Amino acid sequence: MKLTSLLIINLLALSISAQSQTYKNKLDSLINSFRVEQASKAYDNLAYAKAIRRYEPMYQKGYLADSLKGQLAQAYLKVNETLKAETIYAAIDKADLKGDDLFFYAQALKYNGKYAEADRCMARYLDSHQDDSRAVRQNNALPTIQKILSEERYLIEEVDFNSAQSDFGAVVVGDKVAFTSAREVDVVIRREYAWKETPYLNVFSAPIKEHSYGSPKLFSTDLKSMYHDGPVSISADGSVLYITRNTFNNLIGKKGGDGTNHLTLMTAQRQSDGTWSKPESLPFNNANYSTGHGFITKDNQRLYFASDREGGQGGSDIWYVKRTTDGWTEPINLGAEVNTEGDEMFPFIDDENKLYFASNGHLGLGGLDLFVASEKNGTYQVHNMGYPINSEKDDFSLFLSEDGINGYFASNRDGGKGDDDIYRFKILNAVSFRKHLKSRLLDKNTRQIIAHTPVQLKDIDGHIIKELVSDAEGMIETELPLEMTDVTLAVDAVDYYPYADEVDVSQDVDEHEMELIPLPVYGIYGNVFLLPDLTPIPEVSLIAEAQSSDRKSLVSNSDGTFKMKLEPDTDYDLVFTKKEYFTRRVQYSTVGRDTGYVNVNEFLELEMQKAEVGKSIEIEILYDLGKWNIREDAATELDDMIQFLHDNPTIKIELGSHTDARGSRTSNQILSQRRAESAVKYMVERGIAANRIQAKGYGETRLKNRCADGVTCSEEEHQANRRSEVTIIEM
Repeated sequence: MKLTSLLIINLLALSISAQSQTYKNKLDSLINSFRVEQASKAYDNLAYAKAIRRYEPMYQKGYLADSLKGQLAQAYLKVNETLKAETIYAAIDKADLKGDDLFFYAQALKYNGKYAEADRCMARYLDSHQDDSRAVRQNNALPTIQKILSEERYLIEEVDFNSAQSDFGAVVVGDKVAFTSAREVDVVIRREYAWKETPYLNVFSAPIKEHSYGSPKLFSTDLKSMYHDGPVSISADGSVLYITRNTFNNLIGKKGGDGTNHLTLMTAQRQSDGTWSKPESLPFNNANYSTGHGFITKDNQRLYFASDREGGQGGSDIWYVKRTTDGWTEPINLGAEVNTEGDEMFPFIDDENKLYFASNGHLGLGGLDLFVASEKNGTYQVHNMGYPINSEKDDFSLFLSEDGINGYFASNRDGGKGDDDIYRFKILNAVSFRKHLKSRLLDKNTRQIIAHTPVQLKDIDGHIIKELVSDAEGMIETELPLEMTDVTLAVDAVDYYPYADEVDVSQDVDEHEMELIPLPVYGIYGNVFLLPDLTPIPEVSLIAEAQSSDRKSLVSNSDGTFKMKLEPDTDYDLVFTKKEYFTRRVQYSTVGRDTGYVNVNEFLELEMQKAEVGKSIEIEILYDLGKWNIREDAATELDDMIQFLHDNPTIKIELGSHTDARGSRTSNQILSQRRAESAVKYMVERGIAANRIQAKGYGETRLKNRCADGVTCSEEEHQANRRSEVTIIEM
């Protein structure tokens, strides 16, 4: 009985527990449904910070469905928490990751510098969204991104007036820089906007000093409203201002038909006392769409702006209106070359009528990138502005000074002081709107660079449009008009067959090669080097002497290279001379060689020494045994020394003669002195002044090795001591 009662009690307890758990599950379900409803409502109202607070606990507990994880990830993207956004997207089941979630997952990966992964994600998205212009432009982005990152086009530095909040939209107004900021203004009443739960925007200005800025202050209390104010654009004469604001009506927010408090573009006039009139709405604003980021051109005839109104390409587009006697025209969209299915905003026009804007629809490094567009005959060509003005984060709101080199932009990149920060930049290498052509001139057989050679560029009708010369690396580099699609490269080089090649230049060309086929000629090329560091010596004179043909001569190039055509089946003495360098002579023969140019550095030592006071070099002068007269067949190096002294008329030398230790010390001394005097006499008879040469016999007093009297040595060892030396004694 007791056992039965206990069993009943246990069963009742289990029943009550199951009912309790069922009730708890139902309660959790109701609570979660309420939380989801509240989070989704916040998300739909663009209150992304609030949506995150309501979605995140459910995500952490595993209650958030995959269909809602995309909203949480998107909310993190909106408040620039890109690493968290990536984590949420990665947690979505692959089968459920599609549509916009897949696209924005790719964007999050780019934001975080993971370009290869972003490419794979974007390729998946493109499979089912082939008409999305953003995806088409950004597909297989890694090679282009690597090219953009390979060249630093700008110097950038953060300005010293940034705050911990968002700062952007810098424009120069006289001796101040005006900018938009979310920094605190009202210390008593703190007003926040729901997107990030940060203060509303206001327009500030900071005085420009020589190397810094003064303390920022409100640009004008006349322009301060309840909600967002800024950015601004001011006419060239400073009399008219255009400001972006939220739509409002006193203390009651005036929203559009979709329930959103949109942006509107307003204008104010500067009064005679320096204050601004009350901003008035421009006629093309529409409460159902946002209109903002206005920019007035220098001639006051066009006003550019960003808007998500109907008739655009998607997202926000760049539009403009023209001024007429009756006011502004209807807004005109800049078209699909500038605008994409993504967002284009913050237009700016420079003095050359180039358009600058920010976009996340064109191919960029991540988030918003800055782009520049050039218009010709109604057609725009758009280029990414490059690195490091662009980063993997958001880069936007560009302003360029009248000098066309210096300016400002904003970015939320890592390392800044706050949310968005203002940076100052200087252009080092501006983006070009002409097609780039680069090609290298090479010998087809040897792959040798062909330097300093004329190259003609011809159009499709054969007319010469440019004449270039290959540089020391064999390169030609030029820019061509945008409309050109084909160009012919023509080369008529000495010792090569004529060359012509039609090149497709519809896109930039960076890897082209012009391979010239050599004619059946004999020749040499190479470099003369300086001892002891073996650096090339520029502008060295080369004479090729041969008994069977006329002598040939040239001067090497500024980079030290030389190239000379020779005759077949001929023996040459190659003589290298240069002022203040000792002459160098080597032998080379074309006998038995194949046609073509030969690199003589591969088997000849072409090194020269600098002539300096006290420096000595050995020269070879052959004498008959026991004799001192100069043999005609042995005076080659003396002739080189004569040329050296002619080339350097201020140099004086000592010509020293040495013997080995065999024979008596006295006879060796007399023989060496006579040989030195004989060599000096030879040189004087050939035009060298006697006071420039001293003859000195050293006998066996300066042996180079151990072979003194009584020491057994080989003939080669004795030969090393029988030598002549030239020493510089005055320059």
